[in-house]
Parts: sequence; C-alpha cells; structure tokens
Amino acid sequence: MGNQLVPSDLLNELAPVNSNFEDLTSASEDFFYRMQLYSSKSNLVQEGKINANHYGIPEDNDVVDLGAEVDVIILSWRAKALDTSGEAIIESFNPDSDTFKQIKDNSALKDSGCMYGPEFLLWVPSVERFLTFFMSSKTARREARKMEPLVGCAATIKSRIIKNGKFVWAGPVVIECSTPLSLPDTNIIKQKVQKFVNPPDNTPELADDDGRDR
Repeated sequence: MGNQLVPSDLLNELAPVNSNFEDLTSASEDFFYRMQLYSSKSNLVQEGKINANHYGIPEDNDVVDLGAEVDVIILSWRAKALDTSGEAIIESFNPDSDTFKQIKDNSALKDSGCMYGPEFLLWVPSVERFLTFFMSSKTARREARKMEPLVGCAATIKSRIIKNGKFVWAGPVVIECSTPLSLPDTNIIKQKVQKFVNPPDNTPELADDDGRDR
C-alpha cells in the first residue's frame, strides 16, 4: 500500500497473518444474504448503483448487480412473514403462530410494512453464493407456484413489466433452465438447507429500501 509506514515483513514476523481473518469478519455464517428485484423506485437504482429491473444482493449501502436474468438452483423453501413497520423488524417462519397470522392480516393494509409469502433458498453459481429470495407480493406469490415444483432443479429468474391502470411495476418470472450449472459440495448443500428450514423465529432483519409491488 502507498501509505505503508511499518514494513510488512517486520509485522509478519511479530504476528503472522491469520488466514482465517475473512471468515472471522464475514456474516455469511450468521445469516443468509438475499437476492431481490430492484424497481425503478429503489433508492439504489436512483443513485445509479444498479439498473432498474435487475436482481441484486444488498450489502450495507451498496449492491451486487446480478443482472436482468439470474440462473439459479432452487434448493428449498419456507413460509415467511415480515413486519418492517417498527424500529425492531420482526419476521416469523411459523404460519400457525399468532405473529405470522397478524403480519399476514396486516399485509392487506396499505403501507403497513407487512408482507408474507414463500422464501426460497437458492444457489447462484455466477457469484458462488447461497441466497434467499422472498416472494412476498401478490405478483410474486402467484409466480412462486411455478417455482415450488422446480425445487432441486435449475431455473432462470427474470422479470416482466406489469400494467394495471395507472400502476406499473416489475414482477418476477421463473422458467426452467437447461444450462449446466455447477454445484457446491453435497455436504455444504445439506448444511445450508438444514439451517434454512430450521430458522429461529422472530429474528431481526435488515429493511429493504424498495417499495412493494402489487
């Protein structure tokens, strides 16, 4: 580095570099990052960090742009309800719980900050990451009916523009993918799926900056 004041060789002799530093500072083992479809109303789209109707991975105040189409392997799904209306964001994965039912009921209210639907666990070979995809809008929940039968299969996730009167929004589209995709080790897949289908309930989550579609 240009501003290096202490020789690296000296520091390495005193305290050898720990090869596990990245693992220690990564949150990937604590929770799953998510993939989402960014609408033209998204703050990150307006800031020029990602194109409208592209899929991306939100990371702090930035985003990893996955493009307009993403090839994935669908590994599993679970029910999820999310309430972003308060300071403490609440999520529930138990459809029989009072919390889940309340969030589901409140999702029908305008600007309630509540949403529900199936959440899928994906392996995305292009970035070699396990990501979740929460299909929580009316449009997405309908498309999820095409996604659930593809669990264990490769799929391409795209989007389409939907118009209803004065409203225009983008919704996900799921189709089968015939392109050969690489998979991680089977034991890693098993570990990730087990973690995904056995989540702690009512855990906090980072809020999304996008408006909900219809």
